[in-house]
Amino acid sequence: MEWRVHRVGGESVDRVADLIAASLPGGWGHSSVASALDQTGSFARWVLDEEGRAVGVVLARRILDGLEIDQVGVLPSARRQGAARALMTRLLDEAREAGLIEALLELAESNLPARALYAGLGFVVVGRRARYYPGGDDALLLRCTLRATGSASGR
Repeated sequence: MEWRVHRVGGESVDRVADLIAASLPGGWGHSSVASALDQTGSFARWVLDEEGRAVGVVLARRILDGLEIDQVGVLPSARRQGAARALMTRLLDEAREAGLIEALLELAESNLPARALYAGLGFVVVGRRARYYPGGDDALLLRCTLRATGSASGR
């Protein structure tokens, strides 16, 4: 399948909110999506299938020299077909091009498919929030180094 990743514009709030609702139980609502799309430093991208339908979305934001990934969702019908990998690869490439040093995200420890995806993209677990999610699941904090920051001895 050929996935196409595109920038999300502010005029797409309703479509993005609907996509998040369909792909992420407990994901952000309309007002949070609108705020994210309106934010300076926003990285909002969606992935389209071969017919041009949006099947996945990522909402992230620049914070200083890092990328905070807030929402990643793919419709159940498009999962396990490379849509999320295409979406995240493009996002991380754009963050690197923007000069960002790291990307951060959190996910439920029990979300094994997402954990495998992120590990394959270079994310490592750097922390845990015990019983963070409803139902008691722990949140894992993940980081991906986007570029080396240099060292004191190398200066």
